[in-house]
Amino acid sequence: MQRILDGLYGGEEAFSYVAQETLSASEAFEKRRGNCVSFAMLFVSLAREVGLDARFNQIDYSPVWEEIGGILVETTHINVIVYSAGSQYVVESLPEYAEVASRSRNPIPDERVFSHYFNNSGLLALAEGEMSRALELIKSAIETDPTNGSAWQNLGLYRFREGDNLAGEEALLEASKQNSRSSSVCFLLSQYYEKTGEVAKAETFARLGAKRSKKNPFFHYYKSREALEEGDLKKAIKRLEKAQRLLPQYAKFQAELVSLRQLLDSGRGIAQTHQGETSTAERSLRKH
Repeated sequence: MQRILDGLYGGEEAFSYVAQETLSASEAFEKRRGNCVSFAMLFVSLAREVGLDARFNQIDYSPVWEEIGGILVETTHINVIVYSAGSQYVVESLPEYAEVASRSRNPIPDERVFSHYFNNSGLLALAEGEMSRALELIKSAIETDPTNGSAWQNLGLYRFREGDNLAGEEALLEASKQNSRSSSVCFLLSQYYEKTGEVAKAETFARLGAKRSKKNPFFHYYKSREALEEGDLKKAIKRLEKAQRLLPQYAKFQAELVSLRQLLDSGRGIAQTHQGETSTAERSLRKH
């Protein structure tokens, strides 16, 4: 296993992570780059070639989120687990995932990863306006693994873009059924029903999306960073506290929470000093 890693990362042509490039195992090997799906397929291929028991693993909660058209979309992260002599070894392509990955065990079949490969490529084609290619790839993703909710969601986006709203609605409903953790598909359905005037359905899916989001620690972390950028320190701390309660062993949450609390305490001290000075000045004015 170590020899494979040395071969991929040693020397001048070390493997580099590129989020937007979903390459096949052979392409990733040749170009020495790709995203997590590409790396996982490449490593598993090489590991199995030398007789190792390597399997794909999907992280339960991904620390990466993207905002697309005002919708917060979860991105799936894949790595590898190697089983050897009664032990399990996690092979992770991104250092920032290492701590979460070390605690996440969710082995998935090869078909799901191949489905992600087609689905990612289809989403990229959709973004670039290559509609016929996008549909072909997304359909391949669903045919490879009909339970891949992300593929159904992208099919829904494709149908909406093509103006077939009923087919888009049907695909999103299937996506919600297949992926019981996804909040973004619920928000997409809520937006759709708002546009069609179906208020009750819109509210139902908005509530369901909010409920699903609350269970994901990295959703709250994302919102904490968002609040911090807006200058709302108390809200940022509140969101981060929720994230820590959901994933208490994650050191990054703990460290950032300490920093934010120290920042808040420092800010309070300044505010109290200013308030005291103002009160003294007001009393002086009244006396005169």
